[in-house]
Amino acid sequence: MKKNPYSRLQPKTRKPYTTIYLIRHANPNYLLEKKLGDSLMPLSLEGKKQARELAKALTKLSIDSVYASCLARAQETASYFANRHHLEIRVDERLDEIDWKAWHRVKYFRTSEERRKQSLVSYRVLDKQLDKMQIHTRRLLSNIFRENLGKNVAIFCHGNIIKTFLTGIMGADVLGFLSLEVYQASISQLVIDSDGYVKIACINDFKHLSKHPKEDLFITLVD
Repeated sequence: MKKNPYSRLQPKTRKPYTTIYLIRHANPNYLLEKKLGDSLMPLSLEGKKQARELAKALTKLSIDSVYASCLARAQETASYFANRHHLEIRVDERLDEIDWKAWHRVKYFRTSEERRKQSLVSYRVLDKQLDKMQIHTRRLLSNIFRENLGKNVAIFCHGNIIKTFLTGIMGADVLGFLSLEVYQASISQLVIDSDGYVKIACINDFKHLSKHPKEDLFITLVD
């Protein structure tokens, strides 16, 4: 039987595997953002419902460790699951949301990577910023992996940092970052072998939510 050429490139992996679930916080109460500030903004009524549905789904995954950012919405989302299973929430400021205010509509079609680099100053600036963000998340992922070898880990954090985790693993540029959407209360899954080889198992699983996210993926560019 002829071998698939991919088999020659595939690394030899070793167990035990570590599974890391990247979970975006549930819907926050944006009406309280001005009063309390971004970091203290709690979940909305819809967000609390999402957090309960998320906790139910995570119960099936045999989670060993729980991490969350310093922001209230991430910790509150985590608490619905962690409190039910008497798990400590490890709060880590390195998981806090990443500011990405400079949204640029860099087109994908009819634009090669080389042409983007030559003609779009904004592309070069944003891509350098993204490189730094990806280095940050690679180091963070490495730390969490080494602290939890062979375990199942739930990380409750934010859309932009999850996009940075994922694009850093894929080696994607700023166009890949801007093309990726991460829904509130969604689960993305990484599997890492004992030597640190990483596979992205899924992105944006939200089948546990009774009310699915809005279909307009461009809403985050205008909100």
